[in-house]
Amino acid sequence: MQIGFDAKRYFHNRTGLGNYSRDLINTLIHQHPDDRFFLYDKHPEIEQLPQHVVAVPPLNGGFLWRERGIQTEIKRYQLDVFHGLSNELPFGKWPDRVKKIVSIHDVIFKHYPEHYAFLDRSIYHYKTRHAIAVADEIIATSNATAQDLINLYQAPVDKVKVVYQTCGEQHRATYSLSAIQTLQAKYRLPEQFIVYVSSFQTRKNHLALLKAYAAVSDKLPPLVLAGKSGDTLNDVKRFVQEHQLSNRVQILTEVDNAELPLLYRAASWFVYPSMIEGFGIPLIEAAHAGLPMAVNDIPVFKELASDDAILFNASEVDTFSEALLSLTQRGKIDYTDMLKAFDPLVSAEAVYALYK
Repeated sequence: MQIGFDAKRYFHNRTGLGNYSRDLINTLIHQHPDDRFFLYDKHPEIEQLPQHVVAVPPLNGGFLWRERGIQTEIKRYQLDVFHGLSNELPFGKWPDRVKKIVSIHDVIFKHYPEHYAFLDRSIYHYKTRHAIAVADEIIATSNATAQDLINLYQAPVDKVKVVYQTCGEQHRATYSLSAIQTLQAKYRLPEQFIVYVSSFQTRKNHLALLKAYAAVSDKLPPLVLAGKSGDTLNDVKRFVQEHQLSNRVQILTEVDNAELPLLYRAASWFVYPSMIEGFGIPLIEAAHAGLPMAVNDIPVFKELASDDAILFNASEVDTFSEALLSLTQRGKIDYTDMLKAFDPLVSAEAVYALYK
């Protein structure tokens, strides 16, 4: 087969969508050396690509090439399948022979429009609607997202397939005790702590976590909040200061992605109070570290988390506080059986079956 990908995030994104693209494409490349793979991007990094992999930049200029015009190159290489990996497919006329697949990770902008600028959510909606209309197959990364596509976009049920994703390769590796201790020393981490890894955005619900934590902080170990700076960071810092939690709550905004697996392994427990997710990669990352977890009682977490997870209602301070107290009574957990569903080979072969 001749298989093409929208590879913008494969080459240039180092977080969620980039990890998804690299995990999927690299596994397919390794497992299927008799197929040819074409990575479409305006500025591809072509070093060290295997012989059966071709980087395809635009021939002429490339303005809006990814959104409209890429089909010329798709036709030139006589693709059998083109896969849009991040919620969109190019506009314009497609060659008749090409089958089109799109992965849609979430439509959170439909549930919380107030968290997005008007122009941004309009663009997301337009691209999502178009991708659903032209795709031959739609991959949702969770049943929760699949139901959103069916309910909010009237996506045909028979076109929507659920294929779970995995987390970044570095989270599946083994680390030495000395490497973990080095990270602990670098960030002056406590011996035991609860960790929440997430960017500081409204829907990530840091303030609900802090309210629940503050109510019983004298009975809990320290809390570490790690993630990229965002629109709620100042509110989080203000809450910590006003409630005199500076010695109990540590905020880290400069942790490198390569350090995150060590941070999870230095922690003792994991909490996930997010209001909504399309998948929830930190949950899988924490499972690879064996962390007991407490998660908000939302559909996607109930779908993905193991039976060992403690569920709470993040909007109810008392029950949230009780969940934190129960969480810290638990020791490390072996998630081997749970993680089989999120193995990169399992995900890649499910996608390849759609290509076939």
